[in-house]
Amino acid sequence: MNALIPARPPDLRTLVALMKRSSPVYFVAGGTDLLTSARQMPLVGTLVDLSGVHDLAFIESSGADIRIGGATTIAAIAAHTKLAARFSALSQAAGECGSMQIRNRATLGGNIANAAPAADLVTALILANARLKLFLPGGSCAEITLEEFRSGTGALIAEAVLPNLELLPRSAFAKLGLRRDLTIARINLAAMAEFSDGRFGSVRLVAGALGPHPIRLLRAEGALSGCPLAPASLRVFVDALAADVDAAIAGRASHCWKRRAIRGLGLDAIARLCEMSPRDPLFDETW
Repeated sequence: MNALIPARPPDLRTLVALMKRSSPVYFVAGGTDLLTSARQMPLVGTLVDLSGVHDLAFIESSGADIRIGGATTIAAIAAHTKLAARFSALSQAAGECGSMQIRNRATLGGNIANAAPAADLVTALILANARLKLFLPGGSCAEITLEEFRSGTGALIAEAVLPNLELLPRSAFAKLGLRRDLTIARINLAAMAEFSDGRFGSVRLVAGALGPHPIRLLRAEGALSGCPLAPASLRVFVDALAADVDAAIAGRASHCWKRRAIRGLGLDAIARLCEMSPRDPLFDETW
């Protein structure tokens, strides 16, 4: 009789060998989404517990590129000081992802594979043009961009690579939900920029929960790039943010709320990026 067979490989080599001889294979790491998901557990195949594969749980931020293992917990990402120094948007997104208990169990790979439109870490990772290293069904390897990844293919997310050439000096993350803490984002925003002497250089912005996948906000990027941090520039910037929302979700029930909400969210992200208080009078003058 067919059945779902559990497996807990002790290392990556054993895991890959298991993938070569078993089909279909399903993966679970933190398992936090199983508590609330309406999806049914598979009835046949091999269910692999990744919690014992320590080769998949790591953060390497000292080299040129940043590398993060797929089984790395959200808590580890939030607490990693060297990662925060290089790409604070991801650390901030991790720190605002669920409760402490969830962060201690949930993993980077799970946040990606769950494919929620409001997944906080995915917005920050797309901002960095992250690439994913995968083990495909059968055990072969592949590397794709995060934007190319689609859940449900049976691939295992081994690690995310954040290319050094894509990282700008400053970054930040902000989100809005139904409550202040422990909230699922109704909209989130990750920002990255060059900023010195009160003026922006290159700017990159990505928003989540405006569609099935996070999207670049090209109008807002163009509005802020090369401009001084001043009320006039910020007014043009928040108008461009609203225009990006108009283009993304015009006609949806959430359109009116989100085009207003993203203005304040954008100013919060800029305040974080510039290491300022969002209550600074500069931001009050923008309204």
